[in-house]
Amino acid sequence: MNDTPPDAETIIREEMEKTAALVSGARRLMAEGRCVDLSALEERIKTIVKALHAAPRDVASSYQTHVEVLLEILDVLESDLTEQFCTLENALKALQHRKAMDAYGAKDSGAKGDIE
Repeated sequence: MNDTPPDAETIIREEMEKTAALVSGARRLMAEGRCVDLSALEERIKTIVKALHAAPRDVASSYQTHVEVLLEILDVLESDLTEQFCTLENALKALQHRKAMDAYGAKDSGAKGDIE
C-alpha cells in the first residue's frame, strides 16, 4: 500500500474527469425531466483550482485547454438549468392561471344558480 499523496497533476486530471462525468450525468437526468443534485460540483471545481495553483507552472499551463473545455461544458449546463427553470416557471404560471380560472368559473356558476 502506497501512502504517498497524489501529485497536483493527478488530482487535476482525476477531478476534471469526475467533474465532466458529473456534468454529463446531470445533463442526462435533466433531459429526462429528473431533478439533479449539483452540490458536489462546487467542491470539485475548488479542488481543481487549488491543484492548478499548487502545480508547477508548466503542468498547470498544460491543462489550459482542458480548463477551457470544462468552462464550456459548465456554460452549457448553466444554459440547460436556465431553460429548465424557465420551463418550470411557465408551467407553474399556467397551473396558477388554470386554478384561478377554475375558481372563477366555480363562483360564476354558483352565482348564476342563485339568480335563477
